[in-house]
Amino acid sequence: MTRPDMTDARLSRLYDLWLERRGPRVLPERSDFDPVRLKPWLGNLALIEVGEDREYRYRLYGTNFVFRFGVEMTGRTVEDLPPEQSAAIREDYDAVVDSVRPLSRRYTSRFDIIDLHRRLDSQRLETWERLVLPLANGGDAVAMLMVAAYHLATETPPDP
Repeated sequence: MTRPDMTDARLSRLYDLWLERRGPRVLPERSDFDPVRLKPWLGNLALIEVGEDREYRYRLYGTNFVFRFGVEMTGRTVEDLPPEQSAAIREDYDAVVDSVRPLSRRYTSRFDIIDLHRRLDSQRLETWERLVLPLANGGDAVAMLMVAAYHLATETPPDP
């Protein structure tokens, strides 16, 4: 399996853990990951259940995401995100489900920035890196996705 191209060392370490837990199997199981072992990533980690009709439902949505974006997605679906974000995320998740292989992507998007009083303060163009790891549930099909993402400390291009 070809290693995804990742620049963030935290994502690289998570990928290494995924490989370790996978062993000789096609995919590791969700149960192969002890929450204590995932502690370094939990704030920036999401677990997404893959429904039969490819409905992607968040079962865990990291606290750093909630704080950064001002919305709790646990229990909600990708379709509950703004349309542009939903389409881009769905494309990545579909690619992982179809290929049964991890995917890493750097992306720049305009995000709502929430002030300390939880109100929309502004929008900012930010670059993030995301790693999507497939997990099984008693077979070789993708039943869940483990997703970690980190904001990259890069200069934000000026608004046009």
